[in-house]
Amino acid sequence: MKKFIPSVILLGIFLMIIPTQVAAQDQGQQSNIMNCLKNYSLYHEYYKQHNYNDALPFWKLVYKGNCLETLAKDPKYRKYARYTLQHGATIYEHFLGKALNARDTKKADSYLDTLMSVYDKRMAILPEDSARVLSYKGIKLFKYKKDDPSILNRAYNYLNKSIQMDQHKSKAPVLAAFMNITVSLYKDNVLTGEDVVNNYSMLSQIIERKLNETPDDKEVQAVKDNISAMFTNSGAATCESLISLFSPKFEENKNNPDVLKKYIFWLKNTGCEDADLYLESLIALNNIEPKSSIAYDIAQIYKKRGNFNTAIDYLKNAIQLESDNTIKSKFYIEIADITFRIKNNLPEAKKYCKLAIQANPKSGLPHILLGRIYANAKNYGEDELAHQAVFWVAVDQFNIAKRKDPSLTNMANEFINTFSKHFPPNETVFFYGFKEGDTYELKGWINEKTKVRIRK
Repeated sequence: MKKFIPSVILLGIFLMIIPTQVAAQDQGQQSNIMNCLKNYSLYHEYYKQHNYNDALPFWKLVYKGNCLETLAKDPKYRKYARYTLQHGATIYEHFLGKALNARDTKKADSYLDTLMSVYDKRMAILPEDSARVLSYKGIKLFKYKKDDPSILNRAYNYLNKSIQMDQHKSKAPVLAAFMNITVSLYKDNVLTGEDVVNNYSMLSQIIERKLNETPDDKEVQAVKDNISAMFTNSGAATCESLISLFSPKFEENKNNPDVLKKYIFWLKNTGCEDADLYLESLIALNNIEPKSSIAYDIAQIYKKRGNFNTAIDYLKNAIQLESDNTIKSKFYIEIADITFRIKNNLPEAKKYCKLAIQANPKSGLPHILLGRIYANAKNYGEDELAHQAVFWVAVDQFNIAKRKDPSLTNMANEFINTFSKHFPPNETVFFYGFKEGDTYELKGWINEKTKVRIRK
């Protein structure tokens, strides 16, 4: 059993540590402070022993009089006002827990109301604590009244205001609780799907900033994963709901890049890239803030839909906007591939392969494609030897590709093995006055010189 130290002795000890500056204060003010500190010392000893029943009467003497205001006015004693309010919240939450365990809901509700009043008092006396205290209010209401939509809405408003005030300084549990309440209120039809999307967007930005500052913070990372899961499972993150949410407002926002980026982000991350609204948002954003990456994404959608002419137009737009030649080369290859495989325009396809090579001379990929283009030039030239000579220039390109990029060796060798079988036989070569190793020139759009080779 813990021993109780007589209050007179405690008071004497406590007052001995009061700064000597008190003596210089107004006598009435000094008397008020000393009386407040006396009651503080009396309840605090019980509080430290978790004897909340005996602590409460003395705590009320500090709480209900002018002590809090008196202590808060003086910088030297302001912390005692804060301690008193913190301790009071702990005391009443203790009684609240006991009432709930006893299934006395009426008494529990009374203690919860008192707990909220203590928090309100703290914000009034110590306004600098408001953001933190609002988060306490929201979390406690959520903890004890999560099944009551009206009270849950109060918790939502408290947490929302707290987060707006604290931004990235908000604690991870506060962010998690806010998303949890958001989803609950959405399911109760108190909040809309737009509210869910907007809140998730806000929380995601806050969490990303926190992780940028402390990348190894496991608590924040866990909350990030938890919030993402809540959003995904909320029912607000379906293509149908997002399209229904965003479409009516598209026309009024099609010149607002921030809103368009939000549309694009949500539609993309929810797997709604086939939606017309996603394409329309990309096009609108590209008109306002043109970027090669946006133009390329638009091209991919048109390509997937079979509108290859428009896809090529946007790939050309992406090339104009791109400064990195390596990326430009890939765009040229894509145009060449469409022109070759879909449009069957081999001369035009060759032109884009050459542009890809110019943009990135180290790449072997355009040579692979160019070799395939040459090999598909059916009945090229005016005679049988020219028809088969296209396979010589094709194989030349495959050899160049693997010299430039050894990682392409297997692919190049497969093509070489396939198309070497179409080399002309010795009889054909001899008939046209050539022998193996001679130089041979294909004129026309191919316009390449090569070496004569015999089918093995």
